[in-house]
Amino acid sequence: MNFVQPNLALDEARATPLGYRKDIDGLRAVAVLPVLLYHAFPATVPGGFYGVDIFFVISGFLITGIIHKQMLSGRFSVADFYARRIRRIFPALITVVLVTFLIAWFVLPPRELKSLGTNIAGGAIFIQNFILLGQVGYFDLAADKKPLLHLWSLAIEEQYYVVWPLLLMLIGAWRRKSLAITLALAAASFIACLVVQTRAPDHAFYLPVTRAWELMAGSALALWIGGRAIGNERGPAASIGREIIAVAALLAIVAAFWLYDRKLPHPGFLTLVPVLAAAALIGTSGTLVHRHVLGASPAVLVGLISYPLYLWHYPLMAYARIQFVDGVAPSVMWGIMTASVVLAWLTYRFIERPIRFGRLHGTYKIGVLICGMAVLGSAGLIVDRSEGAPGRIPQSIRGFMLTGEETSGRWRRGKCLLLPDQDAKDFVPECAGDGRHPVVLVWGDSFGASLAPGLRDLGGERGFDLAQYTASSCPPLIGFVQPDRPGCKGANDFVAERLAELKPELVLLYSTWSYGPNDAVRNGLQRTVMRLKAVGVPKVVLLGPPASWLGSGLPANLLEYYFRTHDLLPARTWYRSNDNWTRAQEAFLESEAKNLGIDYISVRRIMCNDNGCLARIGDSGSELTTFDIGHLTSPGAILVARGVLDALPGFDK
Repeated sequence: MNFVQPNLALDEARATPLGYRKDIDGLRAVAVLPVLLYHAFPATVPGGFYGVDIFFVISGFLITGIIHKQMLSGRFSVADFYARRIRRIFPALITVVLVTFLIAWFVLPPRELKSLGTNIAGGAIFIQNFILLGQVGYFDLAADKKPLLHLWSLAIEEQYYVVWPLLLMLIGAWRRKSLAITLALAAASFIACLVVQTRAPDHAFYLPVTRAWELMAGSALALWIGGRAIGNERGPAASIGREIIAVAALLAIVAAFWLYDRKLPHPGFLTLVPVLAAAALIGTSGTLVHRHVLGASPAVLVGLISYPLYLWHYPLMAYARIQFVDGVAPSVMWGIMTASVVLAWLTYRFIERPIRFGRLHGTYKIGVLICGMAVLGSAGLIVDRSEGAPGRIPQSIRGFMLTGEETSGRWRRGKCLLLPDQDAKDFVPECAGDGRHPVVLVWGDSFGASLAPGLRDLGGERGFDLAQYTASSCPPLIGFVQPDRPGCKGANDFVAERLAELKPELVLLYSTWSYGPNDAVRNGLQRTVMRLKAVGVPKVVLLGPPASWLGSGLPANLLEYYFRTHDLLPARTWYRSNDNWTRAQEAFLESEAKNLGIDYISVRRIMCNDNGCLARIGDSGSELTTFDIGHLTSPGAILVARGVLDALPGFDK
């Protein structure tokens, strides 16, 4: 069976003097399959996400080859280039985004649909990477439950191709001049990547400037190859050299997939290995690796459908993780991967090829695709601006679809709750309270911030002042390093220095406590308690984790429960409760508190009994205890704060 269609590869054939190369489609398979496996089973291929970096190299090589050859022959047209990109990218993208949106309309609560709407709008104009960068934070939805998160890589590619053809036109079509400038720009981008990575890893990951060097590696290779044929070196030495390079490059890529993991800075210095290895495989041809591995028919087939395969797999996996809150069974995940392959082939066969190479007039085709994408983007924007289209939710439970804004506005965000891009200097004077004594200091992450409104409301009633020093995703542990939040250590050091001046009568350490491994938490607690005792804090209390909920959180679970039963979720329930994890973590924390000689109060026991955990205090939507997996609402914060204070002599009146 011949998987390679001559017209399919028409544009890409021009990228190399040898015409269409099956091995490059095979390299696409090498790139996409580990990405799928990583998203399905992260522990199996811990570095599988480096497949995206290989895609960048392939894309830079093929597209630059097309542009450069047309420039040399005087045939390059910017309008024609962008028209080809639209025919290549839009058909499958519109199909997948539309299906993703239709599913979401019927299953997602407003908060989650609003987030998806934002991503659809961003994806439609290829700024998804910037949208995601703006959404980075503790309050955002989990990455593996965002159906269109993976479009960030497509956005970076398209941003590159908005700028790169124009830049090539400016620097001229002469091979040596273009190559030298491209290499200089790639080096500058790589240096920027390394610098930004140490200061703001999220920015290094999502910014096109810090990822452009990967595409430029492919672009430089295309310019270097120029008009000469690959593999035309004479003699056995050259042939053996190519064989060795190809084997070494393939092994380097495989090693990156299995030896790298999320703990390594990415993109970073080690990203050079898969990037340069991919370039080496593209820059050679005709070897055993190219003929029998990359050029094998199954690999070529997967490569041909790699684009729609990449598009389909992530939404399906995200919806599975939303639905199966206890975890997606391996058999289900394998089924999803199989379905992704089938959908990718159907999309390629009946949507991509007919639209891309069909007989419809080119201008009409481009107009329809642009209109379709514009409609989708507008729908996403409408959903975003309407706060997730709450009108589609049954009236009887609509009020329970909390977004968090009803409560988190009282958390002093950006002032006494540091956001991800802030550090200790952003704490404002009001975080210390108004100067009255006794002082209760709540120190923690955003879970601590969610408790602060309840403590503040009870402060007047019980005669204490509240100090709040909290930071997103930063547990109250001196010396604790959080790689994704470089400001955490400085924020905790700042609080430690302020203790002697504040002289709080009571310090509450409150966090989600999900920052394992436990040894790091144990060591941080020891340092923190030693500091608190050293400055003479009379009372230190470690608050255990609250009742928490699986999936996207309590409102989403309430909606799911209603769809299944047509009843309101009981006030106390085990439905989609995360109590097993909470109990295990609580046992560890309670033991540590005892060893350190400080008090322990179980927030879980305040919220839960033998009949379940408290999901709501009354029948009103405003009386849910949490608005997501565990952040307290105002009623929930008052409930917990009252329970904590009642357990403490001197604050229990």
